[in-house]
Amino acid sequence: MPDYDLVIRNGRIVDGTAAPGRAGDLAVRGDRIAAVGSVPGRGAREIDAQGSAVAPGFIDVHTHDDAAVVRDPRVDFKIMQGVTTDVLGNCGAGVAPASDAFRTYYRTGMGPILGESDLPWSTTAEYFAAVEAAHPACNAVAYVPHGVLRYVVMGMEKRAPTDAELRRMCDLLDEGMRAGAIGMSTGLVYVPGAYARTDELVELAKVAARYGGIYGSHIRNESGGLLEAVEEAISIGERAGCGVQLSHHKSAGVFGLTERSLPLIARARERGVDVTIDVYPYTASSSSLAAMFRLGREQAFEAAPAIIASVKYNKERYEGKYVSEIAADLGLPIGDAIRKILEEEENTPSVIMFIMDEADVRRVVADDHCMAGSDGLPSEGKPHPRLYGTMPAILQKYVRDEPLLTLEEAVRKMTSLAAAKHRIKDRGVLREGWYADIVVFDPETVADAATYQEPRQYPRGIEYVVVNGQVAAERGRQTAARAGCMLRRGQ
Repeated sequence: MPDYDLVIRNGRIVDGTAAPGRAGDLAVRGDRIAAVGSVPGRGAREIDAQGSAVAPGFIDVHTHDDAAVVRDPRVDFKIMQGVTTDVLGNCGAGVAPASDAFRTYYRTGMGPILGESDLPWSTTAEYFAAVEAAHPACNAVAYVPHGVLRYVVMGMEKRAPTDAELRRMCDLLDEGMRAGAIGMSTGLVYVPGAYARTDELVELAKVAARYGGIYGSHIRNESGGLLEAVEEAISIGERAGCGVQLSHHKSAGVFGLTERSLPLIARARERGVDVTIDVYPYTASSSSLAAMFRLGREQAFEAAPAIIASVKYNKERYEGKYVSEIAADLGLPIGDAIRKILEEEENTPSVIMFIMDEADVRRVVADDHCMAGSDGLPSEGKPHPRLYGTMPAILQKYVRDEPLLTLEEAVRKMTSLAAAKHRIKDRGVLREGWYADIVVFDPETVADAATYQEPRQYPRGIEYVVVNGQVAAERGRQTAARAGCMLRRGQ
């Protein structure tokens, strides 16, 4: 009779705490880690991890997989890069709560980015139950998205809410928090969330704070107004009494502002605000073409290269091509070409824009309070390679090829730091009694294989992925295991 269900032997244990890696074994019984170190017993299955790192499963703190975990619960683009927990509901966008009006809006307003869904739920609790019933391959936790709250209560009204409308949004958020959400997210460059003023967001964040939740924000400006937008997000958390997570921190289009934003964030921490950040390891962003064009008009697209990532109809004509190339083919100025694309494609395209500087990215990656978040869009077409490659890209580029972090520091950012901030209990560290979410990878070969031209490629060097004690991927192939859970805050 074996002593354990699984034993991983002879690996380099990188436990997620930033402690130096050490040689050892790891044993799993059921969905929990049973032993770490020297394991004398026998496993029903044994894996030889000689030459490989054994780490906690990676936590992607910024995803848009809200519909994907139900629609295609294999979520292969996450499992195959070692992600065992997805954080959903970011940027104020999501799939719950849902009303009839929101279901209609979702098809053209959010569906092109988040993916198709008929939203057969009404409350956040019902959505969480649907995720559980789908049995996704990875775990999930979620914010309640402010943009959805606002649309359900106010539609696209460009004004402050009435007292009754604000109470209704607070009630919907309260329901989501009681269901186990980790907090509220905002997307303050996207409508209708962009119409909200600071006081509205403070009152809502107070609801999240009552449950120990956090305020996650795609802030109001990531370009020339970056510092003011960071200050607003910090003030919301400070006034509401909750922690703050600044999404995909960057200085877009105006390079070098992270030299000032990071000290600003550090000063807030010094006075007691729990403010942290996340980043993806690329100099290109990706979002809705309509939203980015509305924000930057022609100037941004003339100043920086941009690629059409996905469209609804004319895929061969547009997908994977530079906007400048399309404009030249059409014989139109760039602004007119974008208007034509948006009209033909019913405002549904997503776009990739090269608007960051590598020095800013490195500065953010190196920050002690920075986590890894892919911000991947699980849309059709040619999505940003970050959807498939964020975690391996960090290990390849910033640990091995252009050393910025130690392996132990990088793993901590991708595991225990993320788990602690996002209220994910008993995960993120290889510790006896904690859940068996594990990734085994080769530090010498791990690499992001996804490109802007061919993004749907699995990374190299991710050897095994274990979710809740079950092997979800091995040696470049996903298994049939779908052992993920819908995790509730603190449970």
